[in-house]
Amino acid sequence: RVEEYFVSEASMREAILNAIVHKQYESGVPIQISVYKDKLYITNVGKLPDHWTEETLYQKHGSKSYNPNIAHVFYLAGHIESWGRGIEKIFDSCIENDLPMPKYYINPTDIMIEFDAPQRLVIDNFSKVTNRVNDTMNKILESLYDDPGYTITELANIMKMSRKSISNNIKKLKDLGIIERVGNNKKGYWKIKR
Repeated sequence: RVEEYFVSEASMREAILNAIVHKQYESGVPIQISVYKDKLYITNVGKLPDHWTEETLYQKHGSKSYNPNIAHVFYLAGHIESWGRGIEKIFDSCIENDLPMPKYYINPTDIMIEFDAPQRLVIDNFSKVTNRVNDTMNKILESLYDDPGYTITELANIMKMSRKSISNNIKKLKDLGIIERVGNNKKGYWKIKR
């Protein structure tokens, strides 16, 4: 069910097909799919065609495949259309299934699409976690649901508490197995596990 996975089958299919057709295979880096309880990311090494911007993706646009031979095979097999409606199909499916619109992140070496869970699912998951923690820990979790990239210093500023107090409560959340740190202190993020 869409409500259970928060990404429709049509959106997932089109996002993966886009990643396959537009990937720069010479990089040797595989397409990466990261699945969390409230987010799903699909990342591939690639770049926009010359003179395209992020805004071009959100508008009606033609198809400029990085791998025209792969695109042609997919077209002949009936998996894609010849004139680049993949992103439009992703957006249409999200609207049809009452799901949040995905976000694209255009980086110098890769392109990533992020699907977010509807707020109703985030709240359901959040209530299952928060009955095991104190008020401060709840507030930290609320902030991390908004932005998993917050640092301890930023959380201390937001909550108007000492860094030591935030650190202690973060440690409790980690000890309970509710959160874990992914990556380093500067460029990492907090993953809410349950």
